Amino acid sequence: MKRNEFLKKCGAGICGCGVMGLLAPLAARAEDTVAAAAAAPADAELLKQQLEGARVRFVKLLSVMDKQLDEGTRREILLGLGRECAQPYVPFFEKYRGDLPGFLARIKAAWLESAELDEKTGVLRTIGKLGPCACPLVKIGLTPAQFCLCSLGWNQLAFSTVLGRPVSIDIEESVLRGGSRCSFRVATRG
Repeated sequence: MKRNEFLKKCGAGICGCGVMGLLAPLAARAEDTVAAAAAAPADAELLKQQLEGARVRFVKLLSVMDKQLDEGTRREILLGLGRECAQPYVPFFEKYRGDLPGFLARIKAAWLESAELDEKTGVLRTIGKLGPCACPLVKIGLTPAQFCLCSLGWNQLAFSTVLGRPVSIDIEESVLRGGSRCSFRVATRG
């Protein structure tokens, strides 16, 4: 199936929620497509509409989960979603196994403003860059704050892989919780 046919069918609702796992790459392509809008304005507009539709549908899914699942189950699902979303990056994380300073230097270039490691306590604070949530599914004003658990799961897998052991992570600030950035506190010692 050609990409345009796939997008048209998914836009009509045929793909349902199964398209969620493909949204991150599509969101990245959406930016490229928007940049090339002069060459293909109809494709860019269609892609923007589909991404917007996926965001709204995802918010509805979270609402259904909130009504039908207990808090513990919702938490585990969202943490699991974050870990699943991080899976494609495991080779990147593995590249920095045992090299936390190298990993932090690399991710600072991408999405962190700073990272502060307290050597005494083993607590690492990652301070995100100012701006919107990095997740392409988030629609500010609609996406509930509970969705930040997905980022928590993503970061747990990332830092556990780099450090070679399970880590405990807390959200210090998030855009969905009224903050101006997303920042985490990582306990690097067991």
